[in-house]
Amino acid sequence: MKHFNASSLFILTLPAVALLFVGCSKSESDNPDTTLDVKAALKSGLVIRAGQCSATAFKNGSGVHVSGDGDTISGLSVNCTTQTSDKAKYTNYLTGITGYNQYCVSTVAGLNGVGAKVEPDPLPNNADHCLLSGKASKISGKLAKYP
Repeated sequence: MKHFNASSLFILTLPAVALLFVGCSKSESDNPDTTLDVKAALKSGLVIRAGQCSATAFKNGSGVHVSGDGDTISGLSVNCTTQTSDKAKYTNYLTGITGYNQYCVSTVAGLNGVGAKVEPDPLPNNADHCLLSGKASKISGKLAKYP
């Protein structure tokens, strides 16, 4: 039966120790595939849009993309909050959109119910900013003038 001596053990462990010092062991957080920039759609809360509350106005919004079907939109700028679903409190969430004489207000659940999606999109000067997407004709039935 052969036994390893101290020099044999040193020779066998040296490569493993060297790999640790060189940094060949990677943590999961170092993998770019594990850090996806995914925005979770909101399930509850309140949505506010300043201005006219019609499908046409939503399609003509700045930065809005209208798909080939002429009704599906994405990128509609709105404000949103998960702090409340009480429409009467909408004025607390007008950061960046004050000064209008009309506001369109809905609940996130109401918009989700017609297939729309509300995603947080905070801006440096407006933490309540979100983006809304879905069928403009259905959104206009939910995101309506309030009060």
